[in-house]
Amino acid sequence: MPAFRKILACTLAAAAVLGMTACDDEAPVASGGSAASNSAPAAAATTSTQASTTADPDAGLELTDKENKVIDTSACPPSGHAGKLRYLGFYDITKDQKGTEQCLIFQSDLYGGSFEYISTPSGSAYYDKLANLIASDDSPDIVTKDAMLLPGNVSKNLFEPLDGKIDLTAPQWKDISSIVEQFSWKGVHYYFPHRTTTKYALNYSKKTIEENDLTDPYELYANGEWTWEAWRNMMIDFCNKDDKHVGFYTTNNTITSFIATTGTTMIDVQPDGTITNNLLSAEVSRAMTFLEELCRDGLTYDKSYGDWVSPQVFSTACNNILFTCTEPEWTYIAATENLQNKEGVDNDIFGEVSEFSFVPFPRDSMADAYYTEFDTFGYLVPKGAKNIDGAVEFINLNRMYDVDPDIQAKVREDHVNPTKIYFEKGKYAGSEKWQMTWGEHEYDLWREMCDPANFTFIMEDAEGFSVDFTDKIGQLLMGVVERSESWAKTSAEFSPIADGVISEFK
Repeated sequence: MPAFRKILACTLAAAAVLGMTACDDEAPVASGGSAASNSAPAAAATTSTQASTTADPDAGLELTDKENKVIDTSACPPSGHAGKLRYLGFYDITKDQKGTEQCLIFQSDLYGGSFEYISTPSGSAYYDKLANLIASDDSPDIVTKDAMLLPGNVSKNLFEPLDGKIDLTAPQWKDISSIVEQFSWKGVHYYFPHRTTTKYALNYSKKTIEENDLTDPYELYANGEWTWEAWRNMMIDFCNKDDKHVGFYTTNNTITSFIATTGTTMIDVQPDGTITNNLLSAEVSRAMTFLEELCRDGLTYDKSYGDWVSPQVFSTACNNILFTCTEPEWTYIAATENLQNKEGVDNDIFGEVSEFSFVPFPRDSMADAYYTEFDTFGYLVPKGAKNIDGAVEFINLNRMYDVDPDIQAKVREDHVNPTKIYFEKGKYAGSEKWQMTWGEHEYDLWREMCDPANFTFIMEDAEGFSVDFTDKIGQLLMGVVERSESWAKTSAEFSPIADGVISEFK
């Protein structure tokens, strides 16, 4: 997970904004209970916020900044008695940067909620644990999208339908309703993502671009010139300068984002249950043949830095690796922290925008639009959950947080101009604590890439069947990128296998 985390370690203060005139001594909703019957539901929560990172773990997390954020809950007023949510996952959502504030708001008197964290490994172990808990009538109340396979386990009655419990026509949901529809299965809505975000992108060092006299990819993107051909030509220019130079690093997962730029995915799953195998389509074949040629031209990663190029590895290898095809927010933060946030505090670099940046995968000149693969954040309610109402409140809270303009403006400011914070105790008491400082350009571009108004979003469904099938797809893709295997040959051999998997869900 990204290392920069927004931690709300102070006491959470819940402030009620009542919708009717009330005396000064009338209280808002109390913890675990409700307000007087003549009071309107609370409309806003105020939270005290702090910033923290995972570095210097022995230093303590108590810092001196005390900021407040107010969330407008008028679109879906909280009950005040949301109760305990049993959460199953492979990371603690109350400590993750993307949800800490929302979790603490949920645990305030305003919502009256709490969490019980049930830890499990990721991948197949996650799916197995969920299925076993459901079978033993010990279902958790919420899981993240990571627990969902569409159609894999969605079709097996593992999640509660949320139709009638969440209103897609409500103000907070209307702008994302089309995305929600894409995740429905045969007319039923199980998953209401509260946020769209980037999937994978091309990350690079602006310093490396400048030192090699290359055009900044962002400049090409902004001018509408960022195409497959421009990407290839830039990598050729870079690799021609030094035998150690590598055009790009990718994994089996991230290749799908390049294929998606054609407007066609390998496997397409429609909400009505229609599933289409596109492995042999002209669009997918064109994308994979392009990658096949990049490999043949010596532009793909040669494992000179090991099998896995993490953002941390990329941060020190970016002079030789032009692009890494990974998630941009995570890569930008982790690569920067690796260079700026050293062990201890004496060598930390404060308030400096890093050399790293990113752009979307290049546009396919033959496609009818600028397509990009997207991702989402959100929660599902497992079948047999005992606190469905509380889970629905939490899902609505997350969506209201994401569409609140005042909160989002403050979030941007926190990213590009973070307030200095200092250790209050421990061996670093009085020292400034490192924080990520986003470049305004990078933050605004990232938000632009998360917005479906700027691209035609597309979703690869090949990974929604089973872990085994996902692994086989990955081997198929990497054979082309790593070994220049013929896509025409290998896809023709694999396509009947895909048809067999798909047939189980028809």
